[in-house]
Amino acid sequence: MIEELPTPIRAVLVRAEEVESEQRNLLAEDGLSGSQKKVYELLNVEEPRPIADIVETSGLNSSVVLATLFDLEMKGMDRQIPGKPFSKVLL
Repeated sequence: MIEELPTPIRAVLVRAEEVESEQRNLLAEDGLSGSQKKVYELLNVEEPRPIADIVETSGLNSSVVLATLFDLEMKGMDRQIPGKPFSKVLL
């Protein structure tokens, strides 16, 4: 339905949706533990990261990273892409 609107109106709606999504993500981050925040901040929406890269960058051991990624996935904050990399999910 949004596609049918004139371009200027559609642009305003899309920008408003992006700002709202950023605010929801910030609120969700406030409720995370230390390791969850660290891992979540390393994730990106556009560029999925392999687990080995997250382990290396975070300084956490692999079992903590895997458990944290699972916790974030259960909260709907990340997702695993085919091939095993993880990406951030915009809420």
